[in-house]
Amino acid sequence: MKNYYDVLGVNEKATSAEITKAFKDLAKQHHPDRGGDEAKFKEINEAHDTLKSSQKRHDYDTMRKFGRAGITGGGDHPFFNEDIFGDFFSGFGGNNDGFSFNFTNRGGGERVFRTTRQQPRGNKNVQVRMAISIKEAMKNSDKTINYKLPSGREEFATVKIPAGVQHGVTFKFSGMGDDSIKNMPRGDLMVVMSVLDSDGYTRKGNDLYTDKTIDCFQAVRGYEFNLQTLEDKIIKVKVPAGTQPGTLLTLKGLGMPVHKTLNIRGNLYVKIHILIPQLSTQDLKKIKDL
Repeated sequence: MKNYYDVLGVNEKATSAEITKAFKDLAKQHHPDRGGDEAKFKEINEAHDTLKSSQKRHDYDTMRKFGRAGITGGGDHPFFNEDIFGDFFSGFGGNNDGFSFNFTNRGGGERVFRTTRQQPRGNKNVQVRMAISIKEAMKNSDKTINYKLPSGREEFATVKIPAGVQHGVTFKFSGMGDDSIKNMPRGDLMVVMSVLDSDGYTRKGNDLYTDKTIDCFQAVRGYEFNLQTLEDKIIKVKVPAGTQPGTLLTLKGLGMPVHKTLNIRGNLYVKIHILIPQLSTQDLKKIKDL
């Protein structure tokens, strides 16, 4: 996983203002319209889009430290102190009063963290956050999570993730939560989805956005290039003659699948950046004399 803090040149405790300043400085330096590297510019934008949002930043930090929470697979990870993530779940509504946190690390790299709200009566609900990329959210998939009950017992659940799932959607598994209080109904398992930008694409609703840099001659004459989508398909994109910097090319129906609909998708937008060549004084004089 990319270290977005390193990409922006800030530390992990950087404030929002520091992150934004670092982004603006780097964006000016690497902007394709100023001769910068397109791949680097995309990476900077992706890093800023993730870290500027407090919710996405929480999810990203957790993903880095724990791996994809509860998703089968991955390498070995160390055991973490449960106190350090007390503020992570504040985004679920309110402060941490009445919550307890537990983390577990299984062999094979499965990582789970959970929070349970203290209830006056009955068994508790168990809440788990699962992080996936927008590429993974392009199609239906099944992900297996393991989680630890307050009693210490580990259990498993399979989450059927529908194509087009939105960030923050919660899946409820009735009767799969705490069962430590006998003769009382079990609590529920709540799985909250985090859907993160990836592979040079960003998501806004059901639409996808990416960038493409061409030179000024291609912009004047018109240009055609191949674009690899998040579904690993190659499509041809035509840039009309006379295209201006910042133009958004619309590719209808190539965005995210719309959740709970049949064959309806958002759009894919390609933002065009135009590279202006560095000209010598002699070249400029020739142009002026034309």
